[in-house]
Amino acid sequence: MDSVAYCGLVCEVCKHTGSGCNGCRRGGGAKDCCQRKCCVEKGLDGCWRCEGFPCGKGFFAEDAWKGLCIGFVQCIKDRGTEKFVSLVRSRMGKAVDYGDFRFKSEDNIRALFLDRGAT
Repeated sequence: MDSVAYCGLVCEVCKHTGSGCNGCRRGGGAKDCCQRKCCVEKGLDGCWRCEGFPCGKGFFAEDAWKGLCIGFVQCIKDRGTEKFVSLVRSRMGKAVDYGDFRFKSEDNIRALFLDRGAT
């Protein structure tokens, strides 16, 4: 679970992990992250456990990151954390630059994991 951020990003494949960012569950990431703060306050593992998902706050409100984060969280809701992390590893590799996925739609992101027969 330490490898999945509250917003759904998989930290272990992020190209920044190990180069100064340890992931938000290990003290890395933005200290004022809306998703982390909200999930911690509510006692949730991540946004995929929230009844109010997607809430329209933090990454879910930012045009650049909205599609990526909502798409990832929805995939976690659909498949579970372990299966999703496995899919991310196999489909995206070990050093992902999430910036390459900025401004993509939720459907574009989900298609990365749906169109190859993922279940």
